[in-house]
Amino acid sequence: MRRVFCGLTVLTLAGVANVANAQYGYSNDYAYGRGPVQWHIMGGAALTTGHTADYLETGYTIGGGLTFRPAPMSLFSLRADLSFSRFNATNRLLNIGAEQNQTEIDDGWGDIVNLDVDGVLDIPLGARVRGYVMAGVGGAYRRIDLTQTVGFGGYFCDDWYGYCGIGVVPGDVLVQREETTRFAWNAGVGVEFPLDRGQSFFVEARYSRMETPNPTEFIPIRIGYRF
Repeated sequence: MRRVFCGLTVLTLAGVANVANAQYGYSNDYAYGRGPVQWHIMGGAALTTGHTADYLETGYTIGGGLTFRPAPMSLFSLRADLSFSRFNATNRLLNIGAEQNQTEIDDGWGDIVNLDVDGVLDIPLGARVRGYVMAGVGGAYRRIDLTQTVGFGGYFCDDWYGYCGIGVVPGDVLVQREETTRFAWNAGVGVEFPLDRGQSFFVEARYSRMETPNPTEFIPIRIGYRF
């Protein structure tokens, strides 16, 4: 099912590009004064796949970075990205954590920080649209936390209502934490729509893989703004 979804994502991006290509011709914003370095911000959904989907649910991703184009009108550029992704733990992972720690596990999540450097090749499609393919390597840090909800008793004051008294407040206690840093690589496709004054926005999907003993795999689908 996930392979089908990935295929549909690529076809959708290609369809958007073809529609835009019917209305516009291609131009390179660097030639009109954008400069060799551009910054970008981005965010969207992060879909877990493969073995990773058994333990982490689909989550979200945010990030940013820069792109360096070595020469005006060049179709090749180098891109660096720093991104953060968060995923909730599946019930399967919570149950495994409960068995390992011999205690109840109520919640859990996984955080992944990626630092990637990619080569990007533009595909001219029109004056107001271009496609691109990208691939690269980098490093990734992954942390998985499992927690238990407990009650903390004591004397508490509520500043809003002006009330003080003895009570119990629920809170999360960390039961298990696993951290690792590994080599990572990625490959993806996207469509970019140049705007006035050198800015642009883009939509992209890429496959990201962290080389843990059981590979950590997910597909970020992001919308971004380049300036």
